[in-house]
Amino acid sequence: MNYTITIDHELKLIKYKHNGILLSEDIGYVWENELLKLTEFTQMGYNLFSDYSEAEFKIPTTFLPELITFMENIKPIVYGKKQSIVVNHPYSTAASLIFENEVTKRVGFLVKVFSTKEAALKWILS
Repeated sequence: MNYTITIDHELKLIKYKHNGILLSEDIGYVWENELLKLTEFTQMGYNLFSDYSEAEFKIPTTFLPELITFMENIKPIVYGKKQSIVVNHPYSTAASLIFENEVTKRVGFLVKVFSTKEAALKWILS
């Protein structure tokens, strides 16, 4: 797994970047072992900027119900927060758009998918 997480205190933003192949277990690991342990994310209201522009999702769409259930379980942490997702590969984009629709509707986590970092940053900071 090849990822980095940085915190931008000035922008109140958690920046998560993943390179290479991205599997469902990678997503679970980062959320459970990194993001949910950050006070900035869990208690201080920082938003999440997820850069998958150099990654390719190898996550089956059958994983979506499990992912949504996980998000429902952490609803008190993510409700009303923003996550911008930057993707470039066609399947990654399609899977992210499905996630965007479901998690926004069912959890209240405000997720938007973008093809450029500039647009994603502009939206998340607005």
